[in-house]
Amino acid sequence: MQALPPKTILLLTKTVFIKMVKITKSLSFMASAACLSTMLFMSSCSKEDAVTPSPEVTVNESSSLKTNLIGSGYGITPDGYLQPTDGPTCLGCKPSYWYIKVPSRDATSSLTAYAGNSFKKWVKPLPVPSTGSGSILTVVNDSKMSGEAFCDIKKLVIGQKYKVTFSVSTTNLSGPNGQPGPYAEKAYVRLQESINQHPDNINNQEKVFDFTNKKAQWITESFTFTANSDRYLLRFQGWSYGQAQLTYTNIHVGENAVQKIN
Repeated sequence: MQALPPKTILLLTKTVFIKMVKITKSLSFMASAACLSTMLFMSSCSKEDAVTPSPEVTVNESSSLKTNLIGSGYGITPDGYLQPTDGPTCLGCKPSYWYIKVPSRDATSSLTAYAGNSFKKWVKPLPVPSTGSGSILTVVNDSKMSGEAFCDIKKLVIGQKYKVTFSVSTTNLSGPNGQPGPYAEKAYVRLQESINQHPDNINNQEKVFDFTNKKAQWITESFTFTANSDRYLLRFQGWSYGQAQLTYTNIHVGENAVQKIN
């Protein structure tokens, strides 16, 4: 084979070198572009597409100590606390910590309707009692059975003197013939030690309310007592002797119903 002239070899070498430089620059540019593209994608993802972890929710198990000082009976309650009668209205409903004797008849009512039922409005709406606003407990009575509701007064300090205040009333509905039905004759409210619930306990008290001239209006009363135990029971009962038709008696207990007496 005949050798190439030196000039030709130099020209070929120069041409190959220039092409290699161009290829190297092209590859470098492509790599840079790919890197830049990757960086931009990652930046975009970090701002728009990436899922940001939600901050950890810390459950404060004692939060009710701050937000529920009284009211529903959970958390901190003042000493000498009686749960209010305020609560959702319906047949068989009762406020927290209250108990009713006959859930099929007794109810939490509004001032305008039995069990809050707009089809069973009181013949005469009740005014707001002096013990405060809110719903009321209604117990239903007839000649065979008296309705009843009761609740504990909690966290009493033994030896401390207290006063517990409440309001009672009787209301009526229209009878089957469209005429106003009868009112209850009486109501009984008893205060008794929860430790010894015998009705003859010497420390128990009872008030009898005669509704003869007190129909569809509130009677506000109170018990004053020195605590012999840390818990007492407030019992409310209606009464309609010899009455075949149903009658209705109500009790309202407001916030801060129990007060210390110095």
